[in-house]
Amino acid sequence: MTTFMINRACCDNGTSDQTEPKDCLDKWKLDLIQVSNEYNQLAAETTSAQDAYANSLTWETKLKRWLDLIITTDGKAGDVVNTLQFLFHQITILCENSECTVEALEKITCLVKSIFDSFYTYNEEQLGLKDRITAFKKEVECSNASDEDKAEVIKCIEAYEQKIMLVCELQSAILGKLLETLKCAIKLHTYFCDEEFGLKKKIMEIIDDFENGLPQEENCGCGHSGGHEHEHYHHHHHKPEFPCNLKDVKPIPKFRIGQDNEYYVEIKEAYETSVGKTKWLKEKWVKNKKISDKKLSQKNSLTEAIKAAEAAENGK
Repeated sequence: MTTFMINRACCDNGTSDQTEPKDCLDKWKLDLIQVSNEYNQLAAETTSAQDAYANSLTWETKLKRWLDLIITTDGKAGDVVNTLQFLFHQITILCENSECTVEALEKITCLVKSIFDSFYTYNEEQLGLKDRITAFKKEVECSNASDEDKAEVIKCIEAYEQKIMLVCELQSAILGKLLETLKCAIKLHTYFCDEEFGLKKKIMEIIDDFENGLPQEENCGCGHSGGHEHEHYHHHHHKPEFPCNLKDVKPIPKFRIGQDNEYYVEIKEAYETSVGKTKWLKEKWVKNKKISDKKLSQKNSLTEAIKAAEAAENGK
């Protein structure tokens, strides 16, 4: 062995303890064992800190994506509400017009029916125009006027009677068309404006859903995460590290998802908490890595020194 390696002076620490190794190489080997054990422990802690940071970053990313989706969805919901409100306003105008149209058609139908009714006799006290013409024709025939005068008057009466008959023949067609038009107008008004089942009512219900939100669902109720390594963090942030069940916290749109909405508040607070959590875990991981890297460097230095010493010994 070289003089350097057998010189105990390089290894002495000023004591006469007989448990000291006999030379530097033996001491380095003992140091390497201790350093390796320390490094393995530190490396495990660093890996654990890195995994915790990676998991927290993944969770933060998901929350950020959900928060962005909430904001985007709320904006689109706002556009839907604006469109529905415009449609609701137009339907309101339509309902006002259709109501007037139904009333007008009802009056026109009644008026036309009353015109046709004037041609028929429904009671003996009020003869219809057809019976009046017939009666007038009989009176002329029974009058003391000359046959020539009678014939001339009856000719005029019959011409008028013929026109009356033509008008009466139109009754079914005209009233049928009017009633069909009135039926369509009533249907249109009912489909759009009925207070229980009309489109106007349905649109108002949709607007209410978008503006006031659907019923809130129960949230996931977890306790704090176990372990002592997060006590410092939970001392300042009273929220679980991660949700107890990911299915319970998936985005569930509730319109409108405004800043006062319980779901929006929950996700926003969870995101802000996760940002702080991720930052803290990253700092912890970087700190642990510096310590473990320093210990790895010490281990590598001892390993190289031992290799060099053994090479020198073997090459003696």
